[in-house]
Amino acid sequence: MKLTHVRIKDFRSLMGDHGFDVSSGVNYFVGPNNCGKSNLIRALELALDPDSQYVPALDRPARSGAGAPPTTRITLTFHVGSSSPENTLLKRAREYELAVRAARGAPTGGKIQTYADSHEVRLVVSFVGGGARQTAFQAKGFGAAYLPADSPTHQKVEAQFRSVVRFAVIHSGEDLESLLKGKFREILQLVISDHLGDEMAKADAARGDYLSALQAELLAPLQSRVLERVGEMFPEITSATLIPDVPTVAETLSSVDVQLGDVMTTELASKGTGVRGAVLVSMLQYLAEQSRRSLVLAVEEPEAFLHPAGQEAIKDQLDMLATRNDVSLLVTTHSPYVISRSSVARITELHKDMEGVTSMAASVHGNESRASLLGPLYRDAGLAHVLERSLEIPADAKVVVVTEGYTDGRFMQACCAAAGDLEALTGMHFIPAGKAANVVPQALLAEAATELPVIAMLDYDDNGRAAVEKLKSFNWEPSKRILSLRSWPGACESHDIEIEDLLPPDAVEKIVKKIGEDESLDGKIKCGTGWHLQLSKTWKEAALSSLESVLESDPGGMVWLAEEIWARAAKIADAKANAAAAKATTTA
Repeated sequence: MKLTHVRIKDFRSLMGDHGFDVSSGVNYFVGPNNCGKSNLIRALELALDPDSQYVPALDRPARSGAGAPPTTRITLTFHVGSSSPENTLLKRAREYELAVRAARGAPTGGKIQTYADSHEVRLVVSFVGGGARQTAFQAKGFGAAYLPADSPTHQKVEAQFRSVVRFAVIHSGEDLESLLKGKFREILQLVISDHLGDEMAKADAARGDYLSALQAELLAPLQSRVLERVGEMFPEITSATLIPDVPTVAETLSSVDVQLGDVMTTELASKGTGVRGAVLVSMLQYLAEQSRRSLVLAVEEPEAFLHPAGQEAIKDQLDMLATRNDVSLLVTTHSPYVISRSSVARITELHKDMEGVTSMAASVHGNESRASLLGPLYRDAGLAHVLERSLEIPADAKVVVVTEGYTDGRFMQACCAAAGDLEALTGMHFIPAGKAANVVPQALLAEAATELPVIAMLDYDDNGRAAVEKLKSFNWEPSKRILSLRSWPGACESHDIEIEDLLPPDAVEKIVKKIGEDESLDGKIKCGTGWHLQLSKTWKEAALSSLESVLESDPGGMVWLAEEIWARAAKIADAKANAAAAKATTTA
């Protein structure tokens, strides 16, 4: 079974009616603190855990004016598979829907279509009045019409539903001990019983043998002595029984301690919070791999206290969790490193207005642009776009080049193609920062996101020179990771150098003539016996569409630029390899 849709009406900050599609991959819910993410997870918990308590004073939103308090209603839609227990659920769900139709005087034969016929089951959990729980299943075409909860038909379908699907949640900052004291323990024990039934039986038998030996060999003599001594003082005492406190196998499993070793072995509680979180996620993976029941799993802020590389590792584990057909996974997060780019993942942004009401701001698939959704997580929303570009490095890339504008890579590609040397750019991934000042954070973030060589390419002008100095303050070497266009052998010392200066002069002149000097030039600067053209934005935009048509075999300085990038990439790779070898030698 897979959860496909969640509808929440009047629960905490989710006032009114709110619907959320649930993808077959990981479902991420993002937004700033206190926007309602935990309320959504709590609503799931209320619907799927019959023991979860609804507290009207906390869970029911206040209604202004007179009238009855609003009814909290949570509707969960599931797509049901074809296993034997699931087929039984569909059969009973169909009987339920037909019984609802019959109770309303509607036909139940012929070509009647139910949700169950489409392998769909809709669970509806409502909380009315003083917070009493009402559980029902929706019948197609009959809205809020349900069977009484004490009817045999309802009890059969609900019992089968509860046996087929389980819910587990890891709350933000939760440790293993508190997790195993909650509902998670029951689910874990069920999974272990399913997966290791024979081993559990052997352990129970061994426990029984141990108890028998304990009673016969140790406690029986002691029991006799106690009865003898006490009986001397209190003749009315005629029996004494010593009962050993030996936990059951299930109780032992729920109280098991975890110790992990690196330089030294310590209890899990003594490890960093990131390691503890990874252990919890690994337990969820075990549930997903071994459970014979469908699972709805929720994880709140799995990235807490993890560095970016660790967060990306958690992302991969979460992706694996969601691959099974019987696992639905929902994750709340503040970290873009945790969010998958899979096409089956879904990212939903939640927003809370000035009156404290939560709503869905936007929702996209993992392989779609999501910078606008992540923007509210940052003080500067533009940083989300910078970070997203850093994380969009393709798998076949060999070097990352951060440029000021998007024309740099386009111009290089056109010139190398004209020279018949397009392979010079194979494996070269360009990230346009938008302006020189943005090259600095974009380059730093790209380097943090990949092991590939990262090179910052900058114009030789006031803004470019300022960015070079800023990068140097972060220990970026001008001979390796900072490529100023001043390095071009054809550069003139009398004026600034921009990417357009590396284009073939003939091609530049042809485009100038095509659109006219007034539109093409911002100015001219004397350069030797000729002129240096300061090309306008209009010229650059025109060049993007017409440059290839005016180029001949002369690549200008672009082939040199490609070769320089590869040479620097080789230097960076060598430096990293040498550093790794030195570290290995020191460790050994």
